[in-house]
Amino acid sequence: MVLSSLFKKKQQPETGLPTIFHITHYKAGSQWVYAVLGELGRDRIITPEAGAAHVTRQPIVPGSIYPCVYLPAQEFRELALPEENRIFIIIRDLRDTLVSLYFSVRHSHQIMNPAMQKLRDTLAGMEMGDGLIYLMDKRLHVSAEIQRSWINDGNGLLIRYEELIQDQYAGFKRILSYCGFDDHEMNIEAAISAHSFEKISGRKPGEESVLSHHRKGVSGDWKNYFDDQVKKVFKERFGELLILTGYEKDDQW
Repeated sequence: MVLSSLFKKKQQPETGLPTIFHITHYKAGSQWVYAVLGELGRDRIITPEAGAAHVTRQPIVPGSIYPCVYLPAQEFRELALPEENRIFIIIRDLRDTLVSLYFSVRHSHQIMNPAMQKLRDTLAGMEMGDGLIYLMDKRLHVSAEIQRSWINDGNGLLIRYEELIQDQYAGFKRILSYCGFDDHEMNIEAAISAHSFEKISGRKPGEESVLSHHRKGVSGDWKNYFDDQVKKVFKERFGELLILTGYEKDDQW
């Protein structure tokens, strides 16, 4: 689903409204959140650009909504931000992030460049466990650094992806209230419904299609794919971050 064609980019400042920044990392429902925000703030939404160029290479328009900002806190804080702003951060269990990343790169994501094709070909020649470990080395550290930086930053509204999929309405209502949306609740419910997993994929959460960008729509799916070796390597590299982000209390998982 190409969302950039649905929402126009705002060119003029919007006075009296906060500038909203949706901070997140890869494979944490960013396109879903973008779609819901776009439904409710169609005249304020800014089309995301690769590498977060919509915030790093373009003047920030006060009063606009900036979705899909994949930046660690230290880089984001270097930007010239409007004084009146709202920042919310969505993170996901990094184990589920890894599994989702694997299926996306291996099967469903559009090939954007030769490097992505090479990565897909590499994964195709590996067993899944080896592929998961390979992605820990090559890709997952980017999302891990974004998570770590914002947990340490301590500012903004932190939302877990798992909270959103458990109760979409309550989760989005919390975000929208924090960001100053005053839409009627019926509008909010309609926007969420229009972009629900069931509506977009035609399947219920938990019903899997490995070739779909909207693969499964559940949390805890990593348990189906982590063998002992993948667990061992993950704990060595990211176990401390799971504790820092509150997904585990210790390394006895």
